[in-house]
Amino acid sequence: MKSFVVTAAIGAALFSCASFAAPGFLDAGPNLSDNGASGAWTSLYATRNPAGAEFAIAPDSTFRMGILSSFGVGMEVGPVDNFADEIDDLIDELDRDDISLSEGNALVGRFNGILDPLSRDGYVKVQAGVQVPLFPMLYRSELGVFTADANISAQARLGFLDSPLTYNAVSEEVETASAAYVKAGQIDEIAIGFSRPVWKPSAGQLIVGGNVRYLQATLSKQVVALDAVEDDEDVEDILEDSYDANERKSSNVTLDVGAIFDFSNYRVGMTLANLTEPEFEYGAIGTNCGALSGSAQYNCYTAAFYGDRIALNETWTLERLATLEGAMFFASGAGSLAASVDLNDVHDPVGDLNQNMKVALGYKTQTNWLPDLRLGYRKNLAGTELSSASVGFTFFGAVHFDVACGLESTDIDGSSVPRTLAFNLGFEMSY
Repeated sequence: MKSFVVTAAIGAALFSCASFAAPGFLDAGPNLSDNGASGAWTSLYATRNPAGAEFAIAPDSTFRMGILSSFGVGMEVGPVDNFADEIDDLIDELDRDDISLSEGNALVGRFNGILDPLSRDGYVKVQAGVQVPLFPMLYRSELGVFTADANISAQARLGFLDSPLTYNAVSEEVETASAAYVKAGQIDEIAIGFSRPVWKPSAGQLIVGGNVRYLQATLSKQVVALDAVEDDEDVEDILEDSYDANERKSSNVTLDVGAIFDFSNYRVGMTLANLTEPEFEYGAIGTNCGALSGSAQYNCYTAAFYGDRIALNETWTLERLATLEGAMFFASGAGSLAASVDLNDVHDPVGDLNQNMKVALGYKTQTNWLPDLRLGYRKNLAGTELSSASVGFTFFGAVHFDVACGLESTDIDGSSVPRTLAFNLGFEMSY
């Protein structure tokens, strides 16, 4: 719980700098639990499949918008028990200058035995997403459904770069070139879209849609030498202090298209996102170190030291993503069983691979006295291969609350905790 509170605080800090469907970011609103073409839980469905705007606003409604349709925070940790605590302990020991030979040799043996798994598998990742108030907006006309959206998403990842620990008998200190490696991405998005039925055979209809999205990405990365970390700082401080180092802003435009076959008791849809594969730049690290001073210079030279293991100059490509989705409806349309799967894997801004498979069961109570209910399951088919279960509620047809919890765990302070945890909260209206 303490870690999740810290995650929420860092997520808020990320937004101070600036639910876009980039891979690896939180799904906005009820999309966290509702994982397919299952209907108008939320106007945010139109931000997933552009053709879904037809179902994200009721047939008898003219206008729908969010009040604050989604605010969400999530965290993820690697499969290394007590990762953050081990790094904090190492920082504390590096700050000491009174270590005896026997104690120094013991510390060298202890930490050198765990540096490799810390570097290979250890990480802390936080992410957050918020829709700009009043967005998305949907307007139904005789031509079709027009959409407008504005949102901000962010994520940051702290990993570990290992170098052997040694004992300096002269200064009575342990020494290492080990460092924290922080990458962060913030995406501001403005999007406009349109969808409409284009074919209506006797058994159903075909809806197509498209979105044009303007994206401004602020990407940053930093290597922080553990030797340079103050003795009163810990992993969370490093992440919060370093996520905006060496920022580089760049902008681009991309296009999504989608289609949905809608029949009386089921739907099948397809989305092709990021068709232009826009590129965005990170700020450079490990260069022009002589022009810096103090800890910034020390961190710069440390980054250059790891130039054979990390990219000092880097771009992120928002890769094309194809997603197949479908849903079956029962109980006169009140219940739904939905699923979606990404047909290829893509990298998120901090470099992790994502390819999601999702399944959801939902029921609309059609009364304000009982909340609508969503139960979901998802698995990353690439990268971490993590899975999670989720539950969501819609109260009074307007207030959404969704929580996702990882099914894999790690140990922190002797207790087993889920490796992933996220929540979304939002409020929207129809007219």
